[in-house]
Amino acid sequence: MKKYSEKFLSEHHKLEKAVVGLEFEFFMRDLSYYKTLEMLNLELAPVRVEGFRQYHPDFTPSPDHWLLTPDLSGGQNMVEVVTGPLPYYDAKHHMIKVLKFIQKHGYTTEKSSIHFNISFPGDEDTNLNDLNILKLILKVDEEEIYRVYPSRQNNVYAKTVKKLIPYKEYDFENIPIDVIKNNFRLPSDKYYGINFLHINKPRGQQRLEFRYIGGKDYEKGVGQLAYFMDRFIIDVHDCINSGFNQEDSLELERYLRKNIGMLRSFSKYDNFLVEHPKVALQIDQQTEYDVVSSYFDRMYNKLFSLMESTNDLKDCIINYVTLTQRIEVVDAEVNCNFNIDGIDFINCKIRNGIFNKCAVVNSEADNCQFIKCDVDGSDLTKSKVLNCKVESSHLTDCFFMGGYLNSEMTGGIFRSGKLGPYADLSSETKVVSEYDNFFDTRFDSEDLESKDAKKIMTFKK
Repeated sequence: MKKYSEKFLSEHHKLEKAVVGLEFEFFMRDLSYYKTLEMLNLELAPVRVEGFRQYHPDFTPSPDHWLLTPDLSGGQNMVEVVTGPLPYYDAKHHMIKVLKFIQKHGYTTEKSSIHFNISFPGDEDTNLNDLNILKLILKVDEEEIYRVYPSRQNNVYAKTVKKLIPYKEYDFENIPIDVIKNNFRLPSDKYYGINFLHINKPRGQQRLEFRYIGGKDYEKGVGQLAYFMDRFIIDVHDCINSGFNQEDSLELERYLRKNIGMLRSFSKYDNFLVEHPKVALQIDQQTEYDVVSSYFDRMYNKLFSLMESTNDLKDCIINYVTLTQRIEVVDAEVNCNFNIDGIDFINCKIRNGIFNKCAVVNSEADNCQFIKCDVDGSDLTKSKVLNCKVESSHLTDCFFMGGYLNSEMTGGIFRSGKLGPYADLSSETKVVSEYDNFFDTRFDSEDLESKDAKKIMTFKK
């Protein structure tokens, strides 16, 4: 790290072109939301920090007009300070001031992070539309980041960008860079170490969001944060209007060789048996070798995606249901490092995953995000449950939004959704709806005759 820091001294001309917006996630310790807002305005003056009586307000921060907003996905006491886009030297100065504020008045956990939004709006030679995305992915040193912030490795809200490099369509190792570049596809969600979703916007709205950094006590490593901010800026700058060099080609070749080799390693059932002896494959709950072998090609893509998205999956059953063409995972301990789509989990213990359109039955889940899933007879802890149908389950310290809840909920936040006849919300559950918000205040325009409003209001503390 010292060697790279010395390099910054001769590259200040790159840093001073950058504009950086910062997002700080932290928990309030002894101060209420309004007292936190007051203290921020006192300590950050002349910057003005705004707070609103609603979740996700329609407000765009500016360089001297910032936002303090509740981050309900992290719990009732979690908030987020969002700055406007700041010139490089102002960004570094204000970052240190906010970090000291967090040290004094707040705290951070593994759910907390800091995001750097980087752009070069005033420099005609550094348009993010001209970013060589593949070069940046090859250049970013994730191993260095994870050495300093080990809890961020395999974090599903800051997933590795290395897996964005395409390789599955190829059955040979020596692939020209132009072929890879032309087949590259940007992800459709923001939960990567680098969020690329905003680089093709109009010039004034472009930015790259670096989400890698965070974890417990991140606010105490001021020097490390300053270092990585500089490094991210220089990496981005060096990949705009830039081609591939020999080092890039060698790095790409190493990546492809490793992953194509892994892809081949269980492209046949016999190979899978060798590589994963503690995973029992079934077809409609049948275990005969001939049956499984004959269907292996049909389940291969989903099976490979599952194994690649989890850490050391073993001692479990994976059953392929021919009628629905879905995979069931039974009796597994599932620790995820990537999103999982359209797979069902039965009698499993699940940690740290983002699940989309899955079924979760008689399972336990901790620190996960479920989107459009069916949950039945399961215990969910400290998880986001979005647009899901949840029956006969227990949610503890969860964030629920949309969907249908016909289960018990202890603590956590009920943001919106329909309640079933057997729904039971504890007195500690924060209800945040059109009629009852984060600040325990009500809007003047309540429609108290609304049937749904009355139903929600019965759970107000």
